[in-house]
Amino acid sequence: MANIDTLKTLLQISDTSQDSLLTVLLDQCEAEYLRRTHQSEADDAIVIEMSVERYNKLGNEGISQMNYSGISESYFSDYSDKVVKLIRSKTRMVVV
Repeated sequence: MANIDTLKTLLQISDTSQDSLLTVLLDQCEAEYLRRTHQSEADDAIVIEMSVERYNKLGNEGISQMNYSGISESYFSDYSDKVVKLIRSKTRMVVV
């Protein structure tokens, strides 16, 4: 499992108040990574990147675009192009 301490450092969280939430995010992102890539083990660095993006979108689920204070954000997919490319680079073909 990806390291919760690394995730907390990237999110600038210094206490343990959100550890349960972060653990759930890491677990969900690891399961999604394994499902998408058909790998037997997760790449912790990619799972952490996925978790950071999911954490930053909490409360904004289902929103495709929002504007505030002159700033516009658009969400076209679950993850940024960077993370999607990382996931695709690790995806293994499965022949049925």
